[in-house]
Amino acid sequence: MDYRKLGDLDLAGFAGNVLTQLGGTTLAAVDSHLTASLATSFGSLPTTLETEAAAAAVARDASLAAVAQKNLTRRAVMALLKQVRDTLIASNAPKDQYAIAGFDYPDLVPTAYTAQDPTNLSAFGYSNGVITMRFTGNNKPGRVVYEIWRRHGDTVDWGIHALTRRQRHVDTPVTPGQYYEYKVRAVGAKSVSNFSNSAVVYGSV
Repeated sequence: MDYRKLGDLDLAGFAGNVLTQLGGTTLAAVDSHLTASLATSFGSLPTTLETEAAAAAVARDASLAAVAQKNLTRRAVMALLKQVRDTLIASNAPKDQYAIAGFDYPDLVPTAYTAQDPTNLSAFGYSNGVITMRFTGNNKPGRVVYEIWRRHGDTVDWGIHALTRRQRHVDTPVTPGQYYEYKVRAVGAKSVSNFSNSAVVYGSV
């Protein structure tokens, strides 16, 4: 047997049936005082239950509408926050080599370290599309960041390719047989070194 939960309208219908029975012949043998008492007790119960059921339905619809509106508002706020985030990222983009390397701006750094020039840069290319490079430099560990500059082709402009605190770097993937040229410089909290010698792979200087 299947069962279901009785709702307000079910209760209203039940109360209405009771009132109908109280006024009919089915309960004619019931004491008139009891009949009157039952009728008084039920009174406007059917109407009240129907009203409550209708109000509950309205409340449910209002609740669903409120949830939908909250979701729309949430999405709108998230979109605005993304715009704010993108704007802040753009406005706080690195302004110079110090910021690019992760240092505070020079006038805000309490201590200074003079970045030494990197030297002896060498680069080796492999047929699997990997270029390894090494260089030397008399810099104290952790006091500078090395900028790896690269240009792909001997007529294009140079650009920062990578940052590293180690005196070696791997560039991959690259296209074997094409021209790649590299140079390195050290960036300290308040100073920038000269560029190292350049190293060419898959071409000639």
